[in-house]
Amino acid sequence: MKNLRNIFAITLVTLFSLTSVFASGTDNEDNEITKLRNSVENASANDWTVYADAAERCIELKTNLSEAYVWLDTALEIAPNARNYELKGDYLALNGANDMAMEAYRQSILLGMNDSDYDIPAVQKKLLKLYNK
Repeated sequence: MKNLRNIFAITLVTLFSLTSVFASGTDNEDNEITKLRNSVENASANDWTVYADAAERCIELKTNLSEAYVWLDTALEIAPNARNYELKGDYLALNGANDMAMEAYRQSILLGMNDSDYDIPAVQKKLLKLYNK
């Protein structure tokens, strides 16, 4: 009976420990989203990079995607450049809109041809990955 109580106690402690670990991960993500919202709210009207960076981070985390789309759309309105079209492709691919994502990647490649620092081969790999699905 003592062993059963000990096992039960250990199981409860383990469950509470795991719950707090998972909860803190969610809290950290919520804090990061709050920081992203604050940075977007404080951005100047023509600072597309703030919007793009915030959208990119949400895409990486696979969270807050509806708001990320609005930020991405704003970044594209301000600056329809290669990076923003690549992010749009990433967003669309993540959400299963592969044909639209491929078109966004094509736009990114075309616009990236004018930018010697832009990593066109990386975008080409993303495009080929979708094409082969």
